[in-house]
Amino acid sequence: MVRVEIICPKQANRVLLVWESEDFYYSSMKGSIAGEINMKARGHPYIPVPEAEPSSREVEFDLPLDGPIHVVFLDGRADAGLPHTRGKSGIALPVFLIWHKDEKTLRHELVHLSQKQHTTRWFDWYHKHWHFRPAREEEFMTIPEKWRSRRRINPDTIGNPYFIWQTRYIPLSIFISEERPDLRYCKRGFWDINMSQWTWQEPPDWVKTFGSGFNDEHPNEIAAHWIDGSAGKEKAAFFHLHPI
Repeated sequence: MVRVEIICPKQANRVLLVWESEDFYYSSMKGSIAGEINMKARGHPYIPVPEAEPSSREVEFDLPLDGPIHVVFLDGRADAGLPHTRGKSGIALPVFLIWHKDEKTLRHELVHLSQKQHTTRWFDWYHKHWHFRPAREEEFMTIPEKWRSRRRINPDTIGNPYFIWQTRYIPLSIFISEERPDLRYCKRGFWDINMSQWTWQEPPDWVKTFGSGFNDEHPNEIAAHWIDGSAGKEKAAFFHLHPI
């Protein structure tokens, strides 16, 4: 069980400042090669809404996670209305989820917080079961600037955005449009470090291992979709057979 607390709107701005001091999500974009396109895609203010009613409840959760977890509801246009995690214990949700409860989304974000809090355990699991590991700088810097500058920055993978699969392929989520970038419209591609080439086609065995139903580019996102049940019962059961 983990305690989940909805933050009072009067305290929300203070909480947002704490989150930023922990993960530098927005402030670090300015120094990123992909910062310009990512800030362009985030044109609406990142602000809390007054409609949220403060509350607290215990949520059943069987992965390693330290609470309490703090939830702030944002303007529905902030970060294109996409739920995401912040800091080490924060979840940002679009305002419409105040009235349309979504336990699957909450579970998905709790998985991301577990990944942030217990990074070593998750990374060891990814390496053992999926043959993923964080890419070394000399590896991801071989990716041409053309692709690195169009990478969608994801707050749920911040800190280790570049992972390499089977010691060869580095997947990235790329904005489809450079003129009108939208966080909701990105496409996954792969940099093959052996061949020094980019491909939009999944590498051999990728679909066999991970399926083709999602556009996920990072093991954090793949794992969250498997665990929240979105990828099907068989994928969800995999984590019960091979616990973190």
